[in-house]
Amino acid sequence: MLASIDIPNPFDVQVFCDRIAAQRGRALHLHSVPGISGTDAPCGVWIATEKADHVFHEAATSPLHQDHIILHEIGHMLLGHTSIIDGVQSAGGLFADIDPATVVSLLTRASYGTEDERDAERFAGLIANRAAASRTSKTARSSVLQRLGDALSDS
Repeated sequence: MLASIDIPNPFDVQVFCDRIAAQRGRALHLHSVPGISGTDAPCGVWIATEKADHVFHEAATSPLHQDHIILHEIGHMLLGHTSIIDGVQSAGGLFADIDPATVVSLLTRASYGTEDERDAERFAGLIANRAAASRTSKTARSSVLQRLGDALSDS
């Protein structure tokens, strides 16, 4: 499946999400929400409605961690994981912009106790590693070319 995913270089999570949305033929919206994490609370949530996917992530964390949460939720999405749908009603208004009647799928990320959670985490890690490898490769090539250019201009 990874071979069919277009990972932007340089990596940008919004560009990545736009590409996933285009590939799936449905909108994908990112929502940064303060205070959705805690001891037993999820730090990420994927809600699929009839027309779009919504990924919610904790706002009060580093950009790198936010990207990882988003990639994890997209992993659930692309891996076809099953979900619960009663969580929107019990979320205490956290997802006020989403009509509970339109929700067809909801997954939260709070632990790694299930195979689906571990698979989504592996997916996020693989995408992050590919993004980092392309950055490192580009930086290394750029550095080599710069040194070569410097050496040739001195002669």
